[in-house]
Amino acid sequence: MQVGPISVSTPVAAVALGVVLLLGVLAGRAKARWMLLVAGLVGALVAGIVVTAIGGGPPGDDSATEITALYRVTVPLAVAFLAGWLCGRGSWLRRLLVVAVAAVLLASFPYDAAGRATADSLLRSSEVSQ
Repeated sequence: MQVGPISVSTPVAAVALGVVLLLGVLAGRAKARWMLLVAGLVGALVAGIVVTAIGGGPPGDDSATEITALYRVTVPLAVAFLAGWLCGRGSWLRRLLVVAVAAVLLASFPYDAAGRATADSLLRSSEVSQ
């Protein structure tokens, strides 16, 4: 399995997402859950940036592939944390639905198209400002 620029086995990726989901559940059950939600999402973004930077990024100079690599690491972490946070309170049916929707979102998220669209919009905005 490819997680951004780093090759990772599927069980390792599943355990990492499970840990992030559990951290989200703990954050959702805490008293300061709104602050922990923001901190967890920022932490997922920072972790994604660090993992992508440590992995060296994809070869080449294409910004779309770099952004796609960042999305492939950051989006699953953020979705897992948010799903855990939403599962922190609620009925078992709601928890199952949240985890199911998160799994479908992760399976169907268009990482390549989102990376290209983001790179295109960033390039257009930099051309307008020049």
